[in-house]
Amino acid sequence: MKIIVKIVVSLVLVSFISTSAGSETYTPTVLITGSNRGIGLEFARQYAEKGWTVIATARTPRKAHELKKLAAAYKNLVIEELDVTDEAEIAALAKKYNGNPIDVLINNAGIMGAASKQKYGQFDYRELDKVMAVNVVGPLRISQAFADNVAASRQKKMVCMSSGMGSMKISQYAPDLYFYKISKAGLNIAMGTLAKELSKRDIIVFRLAPGMVNTRLLEQSGMGGKGIEPKESVAGMITMIEKVTPQMTHEVYVYSDKKLPF
Repeated sequence: MKIIVKIVVSLVLVSFISTSAGSETYTPTVLITGSNRGIGLEFARQYAEKGWTVIATARTPRKAHELKKLAAAYKNLVIEELDVTDEAEIAALAKKYNGNPIDVLINNAGIMGAASKQKYGQFDYRELDKVMAVNVVGPLRISQAFADNVAASRQKKMVCMSSGMGSMKISQYAPDLYFYKISKAGLNIAMGTLAKELSKRDIIVFRLAPGMVNTRLLEQSGMGGKGIEPKESVAGMITMIEKVTPQMTHEVYVYSDKKLPF
């Protein structure tokens, strides 16, 4: 009887150790678009520091000097070339990572567009097409292309960068930037719809605003230097991503754990 008990206990311990070892050796993966500077670069840095496998994409990697320095410092970070408006590049990258789980997909790539081309009386609708292609169509393409990778992961999260400028209640108080505002409002609607669709696969689609961050984009808006630093914003957003639940997909959140008014 004692021998049988010892064998059972040993088997339980082996099972526990194996399970624990599996948990310890599991490394989550994040894919970040637009990682060459600003918020995307900071996302890459902080996730690399956490030990995640980081797939950091950039439209022109050879010019992404800071990102290349980061890749040299962290062997768990790989740089991939990707233009979110290029269907062929998206398809090629999706094929390359076919079957690889991606725990968190961050649709970060975005542009402001030329401020002078989106003022009333000076509208350049070709600029509108450009802004919409990057800020709305791009995230839809990326999300669809990598949905299987996210569904195959443990965390199953997609994140898109929203903005207060996409809020009906906030945008009317800020001047100009019509095209950027339209694109962010469109992104909110698109990703809200996608959240419902992908919930069938247990994927969480999270709309998250970084706040006013001192990046090149903020400088282009004419408000450079009035925001917070990328490090603070990204740290807050990562915390939000870690704790996001399916119920939170019905709202748009800010990095500071507040809801963004629509």
